[in-house]
Amino acid sequence: MRAGGPLLAQAAAPIVAVLAGGLIASAIILAIHENPLRVFALMAAFNMQPGSVASILTSATPLIFAGLATAIGFRVNVFNIGVEGQYYVGAFAASLAAFGLRGVPPALHLTVIVAAAMLGGLLWGWVPAVLRRRRGAHEVITTIMMNYIAFNIVLYLLGLVRDRHLGSTARIRTPLFPPSAQMPRLTPLLNALGAPLPSYSTLNWFLVIALALAMVVWFWLRRSRFGYEVRAAALNPPAAEAAGINVAQIQFVMFLLSGAIAGLVGLSDLLGRTGYFDIDFPKGLGFLGISVALLARNDPLGVIPAALLFGYLDRGAEGIQAFGSVPREVITILEAVIILAIVVSYEIMGRYVRVLRKQEAA
Repeated sequence: MRAGGPLLAQAAAPIVAVLAGGLIASAIILAIHENPLRVFALMAAFNMQPGSVASILTSATPLIFAGLATAIGFRVNVFNIGVEGQYYVGAFAASLAAFGLRGVPPALHLTVIVAAAMLGGLLWGWVPAVLRRRRGAHEVITTIMMNYIAFNIVLYLLGLVRDRHLGSTARIRTPLFPPSAQMPRLTPLLNALGAPLPSYSTLNWFLVIALALAMVVWFWLRRSRFGYEVRAAALNPPAAEAAGINVAQIQFVMFLLSGAIAGLVGLSDLLGRTGYFDIDFPKGLGFLGISVALLARNDPLGVIPAALLFGYLDRGAEGIQAFGSVPREVITILEAVIILAIVVSYEIMGRYVRVLRKQEAA
């Protein structure tokens, strides 16, 4: 029992964070003269509907990619805050491959599009990775700045490749993608398996890809030699260097891998919902990925339930606003409080774990 104390303490941290967020949100709901139990029950009932389940899974898909990209960097003490810009560049690169190629088989076309997205994200992450390794520039500053550069460069390039047939008054967007560039939806398969999801749902096979990628990364980091070197470089860099592990090289590779995965964040919306890249392409998913990674404790498998939680809260916010007369900003506050509680609880649990380990050593 004593040996399992640190593990139990670490596992309890995200649960404590969610509970703390729920308590503070309850206080806010009481302040606006609503019953917290009724509001949370309404949210649960609303989210159990088939349309809501599909929406939660759809919202969680890009968050799994974003959380995974962020967690990979965090595991080796690389704070990649540039997932936002990297997935934006990756989505635009994927768009060029989507409408630029015609008359190719769907499997090949989708493969090229995914490769273009990953390459775009990798190249945008390569710049701060090189600056960090060769010049010692802190990645938090460089990646944040690269986000703004990415937005403006992509918008400029979008103006050059926009669909000229729409006229000057229409929303600026790329030409429509051909059918070979559309990711098939999961709805027919899930309906055949007995899951009654609505036909209008945009849930697609990128969910399966995200789940599979999280499992592959988890297994790779747990069971491979490189994964062992990653853990050693994260836990004790000087000792890892003394053992012959090139910590700087490990961090560089993980930075590039983080950027490549970040390039996949926007593909679910791009290829499964809109079928074009426009001036209002979704933003903010990269920053949400930081919250997902923190809640998951940078564990690739933990990213999955963390992303589902944020998808659940986002969908539930619509339900309580529409049927409960509670503003959705309450859920936004809940998400923010959960993030703050994560930081505090991890620090408290970390100190507790260190005390337990000292007692065991004594």
